[in-house]
Amino acid sequence: MKKKIAIGAGVLLIVLALVLVLKPASFEKKVNKIRSGMESYQLQGTMEITSGEDVKSYAVTTSWKKDGENEYFRVSLLDKSLNQQQIILKNNEGVFVITPSLNQVFKFQGEWPMNSPKPYLLQSLYSLIDEEHECKKESDGYLLKSTTNYPSTTNITSQEIKFNKDVEPMYLTAYDKDQNIVMQMKFESIEYNNDFPDDTFATPTTNVASIEPVYSSVVDLPLYPMSVFDSKLVSTSVATINGETQHVMEFSGEKEFTIVQTEKHASDQFKIVDIKGQLVENLGIIGYVQDNKLTVLSNQVEYTVYSNDLSASEMLEVVESMQVSVMK
Repeated sequence: MKKKIAIGAGVLLIVLALVLVLKPASFEKKVNKIRSGMESYQLQGTMEITSGEDVKSYAVTTSWKKDGENEYFRVSLLDKSLNQQQIILKNNEGVFVITPSLNQVFKFQGEWPMNSPKPYLLQSLYSLIDEEHECKKESDGYLLKSTTNYPSTTNITSQEIKFNKDVEPMYLTAYDKDQNIVMQMKFESIEYNNDFPDDTFATPTTNVASIEPVYSSVVDLPLYPMSVFDSKLVSTSVATINGETQHVMEFSGEKEFTIVQTEKHASDQFKIVDIKGQLVENLGIIGYVQDNKLTVLSNQVEYTVYSNDLSASEMLEVVESMQVSVMK
């Protein structure tokens, strides 16, 4: 009898051992394994931004490499409707925004891109396991849901991210408080531990206009913002400075601000412009904040918003809303 019990106990131990060995690793363990062994990656995808009935689509390519204590980033954002590209680059020399349509490079200092979540960075997606989230195992992978905070996009309140069985992201969908879709990121390819060409993360030193076809703006200025924070347009004027036409709008109310719109053209001479302000992004829009003003280049138009009352995210909201309405 004791022999049978011993045999039964042995079989049970073997079964338990097999269960432990064959049990699939948890989502968190899989993610941590990838994070600990990741030395570089390149991902490609499409990011769609929805604002009312307007949808903008960007082809996104992210390259990242770790070299000792240093990290290098290169993010390309190509507006598909305009065939217009901007590249954000971080290396040991600083943070750079490469703008081929102007043949210029803008240099910044700061903690980009790790100063806030980015839908196109694996670091941001995988860091969700370190925060409060809901994880549901599905037949083809894992679905994560969480509240979120994109500092420059205050209307986003929650998001869900689908990972495949190998915990590679498939898509990310971000929602506002009413569960309307604000942004979708669809991941098309991810490659780990790449060997990048030596100049991938190098600061440009010569003409960058050749990176993309030069786009000629056909925007009928001035544009009128839909988001005005209950302020009223009280003054408009047009001026020509250094051969450039500037449209100036002044808004008055509880939150006062001024918008200057200037159509820009590519420079024949390549140059790097040192910017003292802070780089800001808002899902496809890249600009910088300096003191009480925000400057953004979009669709060959430079928008500058001056205000002592609006926050950086509110100034970005003003600029974003100008993409959809032309003032008659």
